[in-house]
Amino acid sequence: MCAVAPQHRSPLEMLRSAEMGALEKRVHRLKQSCQTLWLETATTFPEFEQYYTEHQKKQLERDITKALDQMEGLRGRGDRDRERVQEALQQSAADLQQLCARMGLYFDQSFTDGFSRASKAFLQRVKAFDESMKTEYIYQALRNVWIANSLQVIMGEEMACTTPLFAYSMLYPYSDNINDDPDVPFGEKWAMNDRFKKWLEGEAALFQNENEEKIYRLVQMIESVYDRSAYPGVYQSLLGIFNAQVKSLTQQKNHQSHSSSDILDISLEKGGTSVLADGYLIKGSLDDRLEDFCFGYGAFLQFADDLQDVADDLANGHQTLYARCAEKGPLDALANRLFQFIVKVADLHLGGAAQQRCRTLIVKNCFFMVQEAIFKTAPFYSPGYIRALERHFPLRQPFYRRIKRQLKQMLLAEIPASEAAAVKSLANLSTDDSLYKTPEAYETIRT
Repeated sequence: MCAVAPQHRSPLEMLRSAEMGALEKRVHRLKQSCQTLWLETATTFPEFEQYYTEHQKKQLERDITKALDQMEGLRGRGDRDRERVQEALQQSAADLQQLCARMGLYFDQSFTDGFSRASKAFLQRVKAFDESMKTEYIYQALRNVWIANSLQVIMGEEMACTTPLFAYSMLYPYSDNINDDPDVPFGEKWAMNDRFKKWLEGEAALFQNENEEKIYRLVQMIESVYDRSAYPGVYQSLLGIFNAQVKSLTQQKNHQSHSSSDILDISLEKGGTSVLADGYLIKGSLDDRLEDFCFGYGAFLQFADDLQDVADDLANGHQTLYARCAEKGPLDALANRLFQFIVKVADLHLGGAAQQRCRTLIVKNCFFMVQEAIFKTAPFYSPGYIRALERHFPLRQPFYRRIKRQLKQMLLAEIPASEAAAVKSLANLSTDDSLYKTPEAYETIRT
């Protein structure tokens, strides 16, 4: 009788956790369902609600400039005649709200107030946890808080930066940016991830440096709220995104070449599990409907990130759907599919009458997000496609880039809630990280 040789496992396969429990099969099912949905999604040009002429764009730009100049001037007056200043600020915020509507952005006072409260709470917690954290990493973490805030609305929860959501949002600036750094040796990445896995599994491991100590403390923060035995899904979901992150390391340069179906599988798992973890950290447990929506929403956000990062991924040799396709020709069809995909996800899971506000918020802002990412990477599209898309974007690109920097500064300076609500909607803070890497845009966070 011949002995059966043990199956060879790569170092990355050995690093993946085997402690996902029942969630592992559900993630596999969610991934298959999402893959079918993606491949069946049309690549035709999406339907936009509004069309903008050059005259309309110029008028909008004049009105936006006037409203923001008034707001900045009022804020500069300080405490003098405080009551009149506050009244004028509220009027400025109302003007910005009207501008949001003219730009096709969804505005809801309760939503934007919730985003503002959560943002302020997050920034305050960042200062207490790590005052030296790089500003681009702060924004990266804050983006996840906003994603979680939109899920809180869908789940009927108060919009807030809770302890578990703060900890989870902070985990990946510390771990993911090491994994994505081409200058960090693979062995160092492997060792860091092995300790990270042990902490997520509830095992002991000594952190080796200041960065790892922060990761360890963040896991402890989640444990302080969710007991492992009472909420196994929370930790299974965290191991799900951990496994997906490990798997995505094979997309990097010097690892094996993947087929398009393999790349799609990795992207769906990484994106889907990232928002699935948000859902579990909000509720502690999820039903099938919420799992399906979280996974699909996360897949969309991952594709949107890959779309905006296409130039960097090509330069670094990272394999994504958009980088692979960009080597062959324009990305027009793949971008169209992304627009259509979020509509399908929303229609499948947010079709009820009570969910229409949430559906409108997510679809409109996601459309804006994809448009913005496409304009940022315009050389990867046909000129005709860019011209067609620009007809449905409310501002000219040079103005939009300039004004967005100003809006980020105002929001991250922790401006009053009455202002922040309108500014948050108008800024439509999304995937465009390139606009946030200037230190002066974040200086007010430190003060």
